[in-house]
Amino acid sequence: MTLEFFINHYILNSDKTMWLLGAGASRSAGMPSATDIIWDLKRTYYCLQEDQSVTDNELSNEAVRAKIQNYLEMNGCPKMWAEDEYSYYFKLLFADDAALQQKYLSNMLHPTKISINSGHKIMSALIALQKIKIIFTTNFDSVLENAYSNVVGKELQAYNLEGSASVLDALNNETYPLYAKMHGDFRYREMKNLPESLLNNDESIQKAFVNACSRYGMIVCGYSGRDINVMKAFDLAIENDNAFPKGLFWITSIQGHVFPAVMELMVKAKAKGIQAEIIQADTFDSLMLRIWKMMAIPKSEFDQKIRNFEVKQPNIGKYDGTGAFPLIRTNAFPITKLKLVCWKLNTTRPITPTDLKIRFANQNSSAIIAAERNLLAWGEKEEILKIIKEEEILSWETMDLASQIDEFKENTVMNAFITKAFVRALVRDKPVRQRQRYGSYYVAISSRDEKFVAYEKLFKDALSAWDFKQSKAIPAQSLAGKVPDTVNTYWMEAAEISLEYMDGKFWLLVNPDVWIEPRENRNQSIDFLDKKKGKRYNPIQDKLLNAWKFLFFGSASSTSITPFANHTENQPVFEIDTTTAYAYKF
Repeated sequence: MTLEFFINHYILNSDKTMWLLGAGASRSAGMPSATDIIWDLKRTYYCLQEDQSVTDNELSNEAVRAKIQNYLEMNGCPKMWAEDEYSYYFKLLFADDAALQQKYLSNMLHPTKISINSGHKIMSALIALQKIKIIFTTNFDSVLENAYSNVVGKELQAYNLEGSASVLDALNNETYPLYAKMHGDFRYREMKNLPESLLNNDESIQKAFVNACSRYGMIVCGYSGRDINVMKAFDLAIENDNAFPKGLFWITSIQGHVFPAVMELMVKAKAKGIQAEIIQADTFDSLMLRIWKMMAIPKSEFDQKIRNFEVKQPNIGKYDGTGAFPLIRTNAFPITKLKLVCWKLNTTRPITPTDLKIRFANQNSSAIIAAERNLLAWGEKEEILKIIKEEEILSWETMDLASQIDEFKENTVMNAFITKAFVRALVRDKPVRQRQRYGSYYVAISSRDEKFVAYEKLFKDALSAWDFKQSKAIPAQSLAGKVPDTVNTYWMEAAEISLEYMDGKFWLLVNPDVWIEPRENRNQSIDFLDKKKGKRYNPIQDKLLNAWKFLFFGSASSTSITPFANHTENQPVFEIDTTTAYAYKF
């Protein structure tokens, strides 16, 4: 199910749909997610054991995280994304000392760190307008209560573990809004983040949750499915004959991790005839903003307070050619013109993103197809027909996506569709290998491609290192090879490629990097990568950017690229200015 279809479904069924919010929903409000807390605990343990110091900025570096994770796993700690990570590291650092645990969480979730985000403001308005009646949460924070007070001017009563006896009565008496904290509140004595207590929910809140699931559909947002007790409540709910009558929708970010327990839950739900879908959305805030825009309800009472927190285009002054230097070169190439005409396929039945994924896995096709509001496609017709059978197609229409450009950032389907076509156009007929990692695109040099000879010297010169004995710069000896002390692990010069929409136009961002093949072995090659990239300061990065620029565009001042041969009908065209953008210090 696409995000757009889900939003339409929810708007039509909002009065019969409840929410379960996880820590991810409060992240933009300054609250850490469960993953953030896990990494803070990992860092603390690592630094204590190794007498090291790792700052927040350093912890955000993938290489630093990989180094810490490798250390932990070598010392018997769980693998990354193991379902018991959260409880394991609490136990490791605090043992059974509930007071220490409470103090730690009090610091991490202190009210002074909260900034009210647009998503919770919109949810508060929908609660006040009786469009949202029931919210369960695994969170300890008071973000929603603060937002509700700010928007509505009233107090939102939260049922927690020490006052849970009345939550079932509230549900049965339809005393709305009903807001219940399944893990309790860190300000109270009885918290459910402790390892043993994760196994069982408070009986009253669990009963209310299970009963509500037999009357309402559910949207899960910002929750990974890591807790045994919450997933147990879902399993109990599914056993009811009329579970989730308006569907079960699990919202995850485009780069989010979905635990096996969630996948198993969705399979069980579908086996029971429940409409169960995993849907990708950028953030909780962007999801709620899109829902708010589509809701046909009187909004004037709350609009002003919500608008103050909407994402707005910043008014940043641009360099006008006057003033003093220096100008700082960026890695962004402006896309000056683009044509985004594609095929729109009307089919005999809806074809979902899951259907497309399965079909592409079973067929070797160069087509680019997306299930958005319609089925959109780029490529030769015979390649498209490998995925969508001719008998399934009612008609082929031409569609111009220009009117949907403004949705690029928030519409993940459109974002992926255009980005995939752009990267395909950029690498077409080039001596590179296209790769993906965690949703990001990379291009790695193909040194055995005969076309690469024309670029080899440029890359080697860019990576020159000064030899003090010879008093001159010595070009790099190789641009690819085997990672030392590994088995079947190789490296090659590469660049991360991304397509960004800023200042009302598209930009190509090229970030020089080193690719590890196979990609799963990157974490085992951290020390090698640190050594390989450690001294690539601005002059080397500048030369590398020039090398990639020449590989992609040659010496032309501008160029047009397409993902398919020129005769292909209805394909995108991107015109790129090969002079990078520059930043001026005002």
